[in-house]
Amino acid sequence: MTTCAPKLAFYAQSTLLEGPAFSKDLNLVLCVSIEQERIFLIDPDEQTVKTFKTRGQVGFAVFEDNNHIVYAAYEGVFRLDISTGEETFLYHLISDPQIRYNDGKKDPKGRLLLGTTGYKCFKEKQCALYSHDGKSAKVLVDGTSISNGIGFYKNFMFFIDTPTRKIGRYFYDNDGNATFDKYIVSIEGTGVPDGMDVDSQGNIYVAIWGGSRVEKYNQEGQKIGELPIPALNVSSVCIAGEKLYITTAMHDDGTSSEPMAGGLFVADKF
Repeated sequence: MTTCAPKLAFYAQSTLLEGPAFSKDLNLVLCVSIEQERIFLIDPDEQTVKTFKTRGQVGFAVFEDNNHIVYAAYEGVFRLDISTGEETFLYHLISDPQIRYNDGKKDPKGRLLLGTTGYKCFKEKQCALYSHDGKSAKVLVDGTSISNGIGFYKNFMFFIDTPTRKIGRYFYDNDGNATFDKYIVSIEGTGVPDGMDVDSQGNIYVAIWGGSRVEKYNQEGQKIGELPIPALNVSSVCIAGEKLYITTAMHDDGTSSEPMAGGLFVADKF
């Protein structure tokens, strides 16, 4: 399949742009600038952007409905009214000040899954992936180091703990319980797996941090495609109809050689 090169869709000098998500109903894309503590809500057709300040470093945000976003930041999990900017505190699952929320996503039943990672430090096997059903929380995967990509297909959950360099597959039941099945992907070459998304056929699109690319795998873990991205640190990807939105991050030493790093890219789905 022939694909067009990714194009820069949005740039705001973010050092670590993450967590793209798409609302089909609103035709809006959101992403988070973790270190700048911002949520960007982007209308790709009108080419307009709304910006919201978050309560500390923000790991991810999701569309709750057509009027609200839920986001997880250093100070807790909040509901945000898109129209007014009004916030409501919901809950906080972390007691260790050296741990923050990282990647997250809603499951097919609407439960919120929240991954964690070290806050300005590396917390090896001291983090977790949580699930919250609106009333209470539980741990789905314990002993993680950098909880990242999450996706669903049929009765499976796919999950990435980045330092393992692997994508794990879990049986996922109607009550939201995850049971490890096996690792189906082991990333080869440069870079490590970061955020990901899964399409309606079970194909997995995974961002390769430090690898300047998005890789595509089928549901059984066979690699079936690759898309080069003009930034070394590719942080996440989301599917928006026949498009992909891809977030990136700057080098630690800036972007003199990568002027678009830290931007949001758009490409044809491949």
